[in-house]
Amino acid sequence: MKRLFTIITLVVAVLFASCNKEQQAVQHLFVTDTILEAGAKGETVTVSYNLVASVDGEAVKTAIVSGDEMLGNITQPAVGIIRIEVKANSGDKREAIVEISYINETTSVIIEQAAGNGNTGGNGGNNDGEQVTFKALCLDGYYYGQKYGEGADRYAFFLSDQGLNNAGQAYTNGTYYYIDAFAPVTGSTTIPNGMYMFDSKNSGAPNTINSENSQLFLTGESVEDTVIKYLDNATMMVSDNKIVLEVVIDGQTHKVTYNGGLELEDATEDNGGGGNDDPVGGQDKEAKTTLTGDHNVAFDGEHRVKWVYEGDYWQTGYSNYTIMMMNKYNGYVYGDTLQLDIITDNTSQDGDFYGTYECSYTAGKGVMMAGFTNDYAMAVGSWLFDYVNGGGAYNGYAMIIDGSLTISDAGNGNSTIVLDAYDCLGNNITCNWTGVIEED
Repeated sequence: MKRLFTIITLVVAVLFASCNKEQQAVQHLFVTDTILEAGAKGETVTVSYNLVASVDGEAVKTAIVSGDEMLGNITQPAVGIIRIEVKANSGDKREAIVEISYINETTSVIIEQAAGNGNTGGNGGNNDGEQVTFKALCLDGYYYGQKYGEGADRYAFFLSDQGLNNAGQAYTNGTYYYIDAFAPVTGSTTIPNGMYMFDSKNSGAPNTINSENSQLFLTGESVEDTVIKYLDNATMMVSDNKIVLEVVIDGQTHKVTYNGGLELEDATEDNGGGGNDDPVGGQDKEAKTTLTGDHNVAFDGEHRVKWVYEGDYWQTGYSNYTIMMMNKYNGYVYGDTLQLDIITDNTSQDGDFYGTYECSYTAGKGVMMAGFTNDYAMAVGSWLFDYVNGGGAYNGYAMIIDGSLTISDAGNGNSTIVLDAYDCLGNNITCNWTGVIEED
């Protein structure tokens, strides 16, 4: 999905209606799965629960009743989710019991672990030989329609154990399989039934899975701890309220199952997904900044500048590119980052973006799109970000709403970028840089 930046995590609570009569007892705690299975090599299992009519000052508590020798840390990364670490097992089949309590209500969860064979190594999955099995509890994502090419509807979504926050961001210590799939055109936000095959050519044809975008994310306590793995192969069967996904990662097969609703959030042009002449409904005065003065952007030492072809994202008849300028250290983004959203005067897909661009909220030829945040908490248009080391959060930002940008050929494979722009308070944001712009 296009230009998504970190927004603070929202803790999600699921609430239901109260009982009919005041004097009737209210059950608060509802645990979804009370019997869980773990592989012999060890893993972290997830218990999901709902709270009804929660009481201020009361918290969900956990206690190990038996089998403490097979369990490690028990954490609650978000409301409704409990994560239990199961250690590797080199002996016979074993089980543990964990009590989950709220006020005076208690539910017991049984964790059954397969017998080991003397091998105490682990790979973070629920293993059956060389196969990892994973039960996804959540499906989150977007329906893009034919925005990224005619002839197929695009569905981009996560199958995970913890879900996403309202900004489309993953929680810590979670498992997220991201699938970028194309289906026959239906105009429906529900993922269509059928078999989807891995597409190494990324043709965008119906019933295919994009190989370049589809990945596995294993989130840690911070951005630095997160592991990202690309898929070597994949097949996906979608049927009524069910997905069976099989992927190959580093030579190992992962079988992912999900049961539940298949409807995604609508991100087509008619529902806040871009493509409008006035993408913020004339509300450019609501642009924001944290700058307190003029700011010159410099990129020294280790850095990266890249271009991304976005198709005709703004539906102008011309090519749209995002230019990303990033400071980097040990592979992570920090400090000033510029996101420049430009619309060329041609339809080339090969990085033909030299020219001068004027900043505007109205999409058109030779325009650098002004910055704003859309309905999906996505940073769209042109922005300045000041990232904390690692890129997981930022110290400040500025939406670029006025000014000009020139990108020119500096010879010997280099390009020059000159930015003379302004935020909503009139702070001057400048940059004069020469170097290689890589294709991403």
